[in-house]
Amino acid sequence: MQSSAPKPKRPVGVLIIAVVAAAGGLLSLFGAALRLAGMGLGPVALAYVVIIFGILGLALGAGFYTGARWAWMAGIIIYIISIGLGIAEILYGGNVGLMGGIIRTIAGIVIPVYLMRPGPKSFFGKLSSSPKT
Repeated sequence: MQSSAPKPKRPVGVLIIAVVAAAGGLLSLFGAALRLAGMGLGPVALAYVVIIFGILGLALGAGFYTGARWAWMAGIIIYIISIGLGIAEILYGGNVGLMGGIIRTIAGIVIPVYLMRPGPKSFFGKLSSSPKT
């Protein structure tokens, strides 16, 4: 049975990470497309991984914005995994990859930490008002 309690107001930080996730997804797709078109440096295989993360970023942006329950855990997992991709971009991605890798690595640390705070957890329906037995 679903609770009839109103959904908490969207925290400003969640709105910011929704925009960051969607923008990061678009920039990832753009950067990978440039590499696949021969206008970038780095391994082609890395470009395909970046495409996957670009699509995930767009989906997470939408999920964060709407407060979808799945977006909370998916965001934590995907952003932690993205730290490894960010490091690979720094090492192998040329100048564009360097900047994207730095941003991705910082986001991979900051966003999961923020999502664990009580406000975002409540917005995504992850805080219970009473302890479970």
